[in-house]
Amino acid sequence: MIEVLQVDPAPDLEPFTYEQKALQSAGARLVMGNCATPEELIEKGQGAEILWLAWKPKITAQVMEALPRCRLVVRWGVGFDQIDVEAATRLGIAVANSPTYCTIDVAEHTIALLVAMAREVTWFNQRMHAGAWPGQKARRIHRLTGRVLGILGVGRIGVAVSARAAALGLRVIGYDPNLSEEVMRARGVEPVELDRLLQESDFVSLHLPLTVETRHFINAATLARMKPDAILINAGRGPLVDEAALVAGLEAGHLAGAALDVFESEPLAPTSGLVSAENVTLTSHVAGYSIESWADLRAEVCRTSIDWVNTGWASTILNPEVRGRLRRLT
Repeated sequence: MIEVLQVDPAPDLEPFTYEQKALQSAGARLVMGNCATPEELIEKGQGAEILWLAWKPKITAQVMEALPRCRLVVRWGVGFDQIDVEAATRLGIAVANSPTYCTIDVAEHTIALLVAMAREVTWFNQRMHAGAWPGQKARRIHRLTGRVLGILGVGRIGVAVSARAAALGLRVIGYDPNLSEEVMRARGVEPVELDRLLQESDFVSLHLPLTVETRHFINAATLARMKPDAILINAGRGPLVDEAALVAGLEAGHLAGAALDVFESEPLAPTSGLVSAENVTLTSHVAGYSIESWADLRAEVCRTSIDWVNTGWASTILNPEVRGRLRRLT
């Protein structure tokens, strides 16, 4: 029977009743690892062919080399920077994520952040709860119709955000170094160069994957090229933004505000300048969550693993070049 190891504690997913039944029906069994360190993972993962990872420990080359039966690593989520995909490919190990489960939810949350910032909902709400009655001219508010949304990363979520923004009357432009102009137009986004997007956008929303190249994609230099009254939105990956540079830009008044669901280090430290900034709206990495998305996530992770058990492959695998030279079990 194929062993599937849930690497780390995932209290939000417990008690894994759905997963246990689904795997059992396919001839596999789920084992709870509750690993906090690579050493614990190596100790507890010796019998596992499939690893399920929520957050940490990171799946490094050293970990995979020490787990001779491991042939598939599945991430509970869209991002997969916790896994060394290059090393996995070299070792003949497939890596999969859960690419579709929260597309609608992150898009909705992004629009919620955008509208909240545009209409100053957070600012007015805080003062009303403090007993005040702010006047209409307390904040500069523009209608959304005719404003410009710049989307960085025109994948599934970027496209979903674009469709919702267009329905609100926003003009949507986008930049994605991995897509042709034809593909971006087909996805309903006007393609532009990065400089133009930064200079023209009233709202800039991040939906790039986190890679070595995109880490701190938004930094002091890119912030300086944005409009002084622009608003930055990040419901993608926290390290896409250099938070120190963002705080400095906000304090200098160069940026009108920011709305963030993800952060460089989580949970966000109470001492962070983002917490005390008046023109920042914060949520606690919940953009991808809904009752429906959580059910979709469970189904997607199980489907990937069951497809692997039944056929030796899955459509969600991120490194298809490994097919044909997968690690053999001895």
